[in-house]
Amino acid sequence: MGCGTSSASQLETRGLIYIYYGTTTGNSSRLAFQFASEVRNLKFIPKIINLSEYNPKELLSQKLNVFFVSTYGMGSCTADTENFDQWLFSEERNKNEFQGMNYMIFALGSTNHEHYCEFGIRLDKRLEQLGAKRICNMGKGDAANDQTENDYQQWIHNEVQQTLQLQYPLYTCEQGQLDFSIIKIKITKEPENLLSDNLDFMAQKYINSITFSINEIKELKLQPSRGNSTLFLDLFNQNIKYKTAYNIAIYPQNSDSDIDELCNLLKFDKNMRFKIITNQKQPFPNPISIYTYLKKFCDFSGLVSKKQLIELSNMINQKELQDELLHLASFEGRDQYQNRFQNSKENLLNLIKKYQIKTLTLEKIIEICPQIQPRYFTIASSNQKHPQNIHIMASQFILNHERLGLSSSYFRTLKKGDIIRGYIQPSKFILPKNSKAPTLLIGIGAGLAPLRALIQERDYYLENNQFEKCPFQGEMKLYYGCKTEAEFLFKDELKEYLNSGTLSELQVAFSRKDPKQYVTELIAIDQLYQHFQMDGILYICGSIELGRDIQVKIADMFEYFENTDPYLTDQKIRELEENSQILTEYWG
Repeated sequence: MGCGTSSASQLETRGLIYIYYGTTTGNSSRLAFQFASEVRNLKFIPKIINLSEYNPKELLSQKLNVFFVSTYGMGSCTADTENFDQWLFSEERNKNEFQGMNYMIFALGSTNHEHYCEFGIRLDKRLEQLGAKRICNMGKGDAANDQTENDYQQWIHNEVQQTLQLQYPLYTCEQGQLDFSIIKIKITKEPENLLSDNLDFMAQKYINSITFSINEIKELKLQPSRGNSTLFLDLFNQNIKYKTAYNIAIYPQNSDSDIDELCNLLKFDKNMRFKIITNQKQPFPNPISIYTYLKKFCDFSGLVSKKQLIELSNMINQKELQDELLHLASFEGRDQYQNRFQNSKENLLNLIKKYQIKTLTLEKIIEICPQIQPRYFTIASSNQKHPQNIHIMASQFILNHERLGLSSSYFRTLKKGDIIRGYIQPSKFILPKNSKAPTLLIGIGAGLAPLRALIQERDYYLENNQFEKCPFQGEMKLYYGCKTEAEFLFKDELKEYLNSGTLSELQVAFSRKDPKQYVTELIAIDQLYQHFQMDGILYICGSIELGRDIQVKIADMFEYFENTDPYLTDQKIRELEENSQILTEYWG
């Protein structure tokens, strides 16, 4: 990692550090950029690369690599990591191919899911198998109860900092070596160019996303209130191609009122256009106006990060307040950070107002603010029934003190005819291998979305007298849970499906009605056993708690009907999942 000597200005450095990330919702990306800032303070020269853009020769020649990776679905890698995953686990790899490479891994996941951080664990084993050397213990970020940030800070504090400083001594290098890791901007009068070249993975994904017009938007609940609302959106694109119960990712945007407030506080001319000057790939299209950047790309309304706290502390003159922010950003202040920021979902805009920050530059905002990430929804329509339309159900989400989340705020501004951006990708819900198998659908609240899509799929073939081609030729039953009659989504539509024979059975449980009932109480273990004996398929969509309760039911079923030892029921459930007889999508 040495540098050649030169008469140019010199700097002390520990050398290059390559930071790779694979992400679905942007959490791994955010931490990768945060890590780059941390190691820059340790005098490393960071280079950040999305794993979709990895170069095998470059990777093998690098001496120090750090991986931030998320787990998707049943222990798989994220979509942007698939090519890297295939290359790394190919039989063509030689045993000592990675000899001489040092590496670190921070894996992201949730202990609410069975396959917690599984891809990171698998990556760690494979790198070691190929001769690479792990230089510190793998970090794990647990999204359950919003622990990822604290887990990351603990990893940095306990594992990373001392290891890097001990193993990579300082040496002298040319100043120019550092330039590519720092963002600079140039004011320009050139017109905006949202199709510019040399974009990084996330920016290219946005540019390649699909535009939809809103054909219809309406409230589904009979008595909605702030934080207790579910919108139905009918999105139209005549060239769209999707499969039933796939996912759609939609890009939200910041509100004009928040943008105006931020620009007024920081004295920005929102119409001013600028270009990014960097040797790396562009993080968003440019030239671009400040307004467009803040509207479409800058997530200044998300949870404030510790990196942002450190940067804001440098802009406060009062030492007491400066020390307060630095403590909250420190490892020692992790509990206070959780109480003051994580639990209340505090954002950067509120902090700028509270601490009267007026010297935050546009360059610094670009450096410390993550990109706006798309929000994922499981499609609530069948591509057979609605080939040019996608239906989604969007529940409202309150962050703190009646403040809505970015996506919820954005959807509240939309109206018929508006244009939104998004992209399609597969979900864990696939159609049955055995079309004759019975289907049991279980969902709560907006978890009805993919189940409705599957019901529509069956209805299409019945309506068109093509039932022999239907993937759901066995009985289809729906068990649905909601709070009250007013929150019984698509009530009339579902009852019509029952009357027409599309649904063989419809049962609804109301958790806030007297007598109180939960959807899991509708399910008897003898019914479940008979269902699986007929090779039946079980689709579940709802909360993690719903999933756990149903797992308990299935475990009880195996214990009662097959005398399975309790410690073996998990394996039996896993076999049903691997055989695609249990298909789940959970939130929380």
